[in-house]
Amino acid sequence: MTQEVLAEEADMDRTYPSLLERGMRNPTLFEILKLSVALEQRPGLLVDLTASQLVRRWMRRGLRPT
Repeated sequence: MTQEVLAEEADMDRTYPSLLERGMRNPTLFEILKLSVALEQRPGLLVDLTASQLVRRWMRRGLRPT
């Protein structure tokens, strides 16, 4: 699914998925729910995947997640 299609399916601005991927926006719970419906995934899965990516990013920088 392209970012543009995802944005359309989730009823968001077409640039929003790209901003999320680049870490330039923090989604609200409502936006997470809209994305999960569009992606046909549990909202918790999206949160878990995002948390895993953040932990890996912090570890590469020598930081520890709290």
